[in-house]
Amino acid sequence: MANGSSALQTRLRRTAARIWLGVREWCGDAAYERYLKSQVKCSLQGTTLTREEFYLQQLQKRYSRVSRCC
Repeated sequence: MANGSSALQTRLRRTAARIWLGVREWCGDAAYERYLKSQVKCSLQGTTLTREEFYLQQLQKRYSRVSRCC
């Protein structure tokens, strides 16, 4: 019975990890990790932005455009 309990705990951990990753993706918290993976995949010769530089660049992109909400 202990083996079944261990398998259940493993499944619960994996499910919780997937849910947590989904939440981080949904709210944009995992954007920097995605950026780093894409930098490695593309193997660009340029410098990689720090976490602060990345988020400042994202904010500038988001708020530099014309907003038609009001």
